[in-house]
Amino acid sequence: MMPDAHSAMRSSGMDMANMKLEMEKMHAQMEQVQALMKDSMAKMAAADAAMKTHMETEQASMKSQMDLQQAMIDHAQTMTDHMLAMSEHMAMMPASIDMPKKDAMPMNKDEQKK
Repeated sequence: MMPDAHSAMRSSGMDMANMKLEMEKMHAQMEQVQALMKDSMAKMAAADAAMKTHMETEQASMKSQMDLQQAMIDHAQTMTDHMLAMSEHMAMMPASIDMPKKDAMPMNKDEQKK
């Protein structure tokens, strides 16, 4: 049996309807993919911004820590310099007034006021 023109026309019409449905389905899927991609891009941009902020915060924290360490080193150096100066000053003093003698009698209150 050969298909007649009538059945061929119906078959062709059905193919066109199916094709149109498939095209609409593909179009909807493409729109869905584009929406997902747009959402992913927005999330990536937000993650990048958060990472940048985090890195800037970490960098500021490290700088602050380094500044604190330098201040501590400077303070220790100042104390060392002061101790050396005091040591040199003490070395210049006569030995008799360096330290009170152990056998010296402590002064009472009346003698301290004179």
